[in-house]
Amino acid sequence: MTSIRSRPRFKQKNPGSVEEIKNQISSKLKDNTQGIKGGVFSEHFHLEIIKKEQHFWSPHLNVTLEKTDEGTILRGKYGPNPTIWAIFTFSYSSLGIAFLFTAMAGLVKLSLHQESQILWVLPILSLLILGLYIASQTGQKLGVEQTFRIHHFLEETLETRIEIG
Repeated sequence: MTSIRSRPRFKQKNPGSVEEIKNQISSKLKDNTQGIKGGVFSEHFHLEIIKKEQHFWSPHLNVTLEKTDEGTILRGKYGPNPTIWAIFTFSYSSLGIAFLFTAMAGLVKLSLHQESQILWVLPILSLLILGLYIASQTGQKLGVEQTFRIHHFLEETLETRIEIG
């Protein structure tokens, strides 16, 4: 889970039905002593660390359940709290748009042989984007222990090994 990806994911086939998997998760959450909480819905469940152990970078696991003839396909995605994810997505988008429009304005002025000092903003925006990326990777590293706890909880509950790809 120390990959360059910001949201590790997995896809796993399970011989059990959607209802069996939901029941396994629900009963394990009720008897939980590992500090994991979550919610089970019709074709989806999520797992996270209990509130008293959460910090800014605590992970969140969303899993969708897809019924097939051979059983169920689980598709899981680890990530930060959805609010944190939204903040980072908005920040990346804002900086990307600012970079694009600054570059366009500067290059237009440059092609018209006018002074284009606005291009000096591009390295600053690039550093901000890089800083945001480094912050997200640092946060992922700070939450890795809790990510492993959630992952092992899921593997233990489903009694199978789940490989993250």
